[in-house]
Amino acid sequence: MSLKMKEIYKSGFAGHKTVVGVLRTIECFNMIRRGDKVLISISGGPDSTFLAHLLYLMKPALDLELYGFCLDHMTREGESAEDTLFVDKLCRELGIKLFKRKIDVKKWCSSNKLSFQEGARKIRRRELLEISGKKDIGKIAVGHNADDNIETFFMRLMRGTGAKGLSGIRPVSGKFVRPLINTFRKDITTYLDDKKIPYCVDRTNLENIYFRNRIRNILIPFIEKNFTKSFKYNVLRSMNILGDEDKFLKQYAWTRLLDMASIKRDRAGKYTVLIKFSVPDIKKETAAVQRRIVLAALEMIRGTLEDIKFKNVDDILSICIMGGESKSVQPEEKVRVFKIGGFIYFVNLDYKDVLPRELELFLKGSKNTDIKGRGTQIKIGARMKLGGFNMEILSELLKPGGVGLKFERSEGDEAFIDYAKIKPPLKVRKWRRGDRFYPLGMKEEKKLQDFFTDNKVPVHLRKLIPVFTDSEKIIWLGKYRVDNRVKITEDTSKVLHLKLFKK
Repeated sequence: MSLKMKEIYKSGFAGHKTVVGVLRTIECFNMIRRGDKVLISISGGPDSTFLAHLLYLMKPALDLELYGFCLDHMTREGESAEDTLFVDKLCRELGIKLFKRKIDVKKWCSSNKLSFQEGARKIRRRELLEISGKKDIGKIAVGHNADDNIETFFMRLMRGTGAKGLSGIRPVSGKFVRPLINTFRKDITTYLDDKKIPYCVDRTNLENIYFRNRIRNILIPFIEKNFTKSFKYNVLRSMNILGDEDKFLKQYAWTRLLDMASIKRDRAGKYTVLIKFSVPDIKKETAAVQRRIVLAALEMIRGTLEDIKFKNVDDILSICIMGGESKSVQPEEKVRVFKIGGFIYFVNLDYKDVLPRELELFLKGSKNTDIKGRGTQIKIGARMKLGGFNMEILSELLKPGGVGLKFERSEGDEAFIDYAKIKPPLKVRKWRRGDRFYPLGMKEEKKLQDFFTDNKVPVHLRKLIPVFTDSEKIIWLGKYRVDNRVKITEDTSKVLHLKLFKK
């Protein structure tokens, strides 16, 4: 027995097996330390009431500073308000400073297209984190118990999940600690009844309109009655095994991600804004490790895996293929994942200003619309903007004998064309499927699509390449190649000079 446990027992805990079990959980996971400031989520139900009393009795031994939080969901025809009054009285009796919030949870869930239980959980979490941040509170204690954990196991099993999901609710996650996670609901209520400690009963827990309630009230009693009463202990043991394996896989995946990826942070060095690794690197790993690497990347760039589902991971892995078109998926509002060439990019969309060039072009290319009609006419002898390309074009007529001119440089940002071989008007447009031209130096026609592929031009960049035409043909694929039919020769008497500039 540790010194901490001995000190707590002196506070009058000794002898009750339920309390002993909770104290062992707290010690095992190092949930609460001497001098901690703890915010307790209190609904008035048996779990949170027991938790508040437990921490109150621990307070003198560990010099704890306790706070409470209660959310009035504005439901059950006023009963939620009565529960808040109960919590207010409880906290006054225990000397716990209480923070209260009153929110129409049903209305909020409807406007955010969430189920009531999911929405209520999000609101509680948001408020708890906000209060703890403002008051510099390091620990948030919530009342999840062993039955909650088993119910969560079945919910995730039925919805489809892996070892991570089946390992259940973590005893400690960030600021959140769950001292009751190994304690069963019946032991909690027995303790409260023995000590004559009042608590609230939420009648909606008995209604089978919610998925969790059907598992709690129908499935689990059926298994206990028709199979084995000890199955809960077996499930918890399996969850612990899966939890250990999940921990190992997570650590391994993070190690692999750090080995294979280049990681960019914001200018202050606080947030991850970009993660990049190669498709071949992730493809070397087994399917299980691939999933974990994706989860590690998402957690690194988001700071949390809350609301990330298996489908999000599956969608990301589906684009992890060599070759083919560039693709992207968006697992959540502020994160987008790209596959460009042989690389995968995880991007924090709050930091677009620090993205590398290839991703800037991808984002622009996905938003730009094609130039309508037959293109925009180029006025020779002027400098003008090219709408849709984020460029400007300078066009001028020159004589072949100009000083310093190198007509063989008909590639890159500028081109030199035999003006006599073009048939006005000169226009610019975006490429179209089926476009063909004769690349300089070739005698055979080639599809632009094949030219792009041969030159490894990503699909998302192709619409950003200006195609210059006359009334009959393509004369220049901007930044790449002049058409062989308009090349400069010894007989050229007038040269059309085209030069592109970034805006």
